[in-house]
Amino acid sequence: MNFSTDSDSTVYVGNIDPRITKDQLYELFIQINPVLRIKYPKDKVLQTYQGYAFIEFYNKEDAEYVIQIMNNTVKLYDRLIKVRQVTNSVGTANLSSNNSKDIALPIAKLFVKNLADSIDIDQLAKIFGKFGKTISKPEIFHLSNGKLKCACVYFEDFEKADLAIKSLNNQLVANSRITIDYAFKENGKASTKYGNEVDRLLNKEALKHGMLK
Repeated sequence: MNFSTDSDSTVYVGNIDPRITKDQLYELFIQINPVLRIKYPKDKVLQTYQGYAFIEFYNKEDAEYVIQIMNNTVKLYDRLIKVRQVTNSVGTANLSSNNSKDIALPIAKLFVKNLADSIDIDQLAKIFGKFGKTISKPEIFHLSNGKLKCACVYFEDFEKADLAIKSLNNQLVANSRITIDYAFKENGKASTKYGNEVDRLLNKEALKHGMLK
């Protein structure tokens, strides 16, 4: 299937620092909506990126939402990236201000393993809340046919999540030794965890612009 640069599901991304790789662009934008494909041209002689890219999403609504969230809000290596919709007409598409879709911004998602049976959601929230603000209540679930109690915890920023990992990993909580690490991404590459360089850059910008409140 050919890449389409005039589709209403494709966005143009400009003012990209040449140090940003194609993989980093993917990691950045997939946190907002699933990415179908990326066209990121290189100079044929120098083999360096030319500072712009076309990113195609699965539908028009996803593309519009990315523009709404990303345009003039994210700095990468001190460059404020520009994101606009690619259309056959001049100008950008009109965006709805009543989009009810949940924002998939780069919060710090932790995976907690081997919790004691006595630990509930409120207790877990209290334990992790000592290290910083969390976005929502923890989610508790069971693995290994119900034998292994686990949870996901969502911090507002990575510094607080780093501190929680450093302080609690391999520690006894309610007589059970827990392990904590960044969770794997559900919609990214199978081996990719939260907390990489792009996650942290985007998280700082989101906090700066009040997008996580």
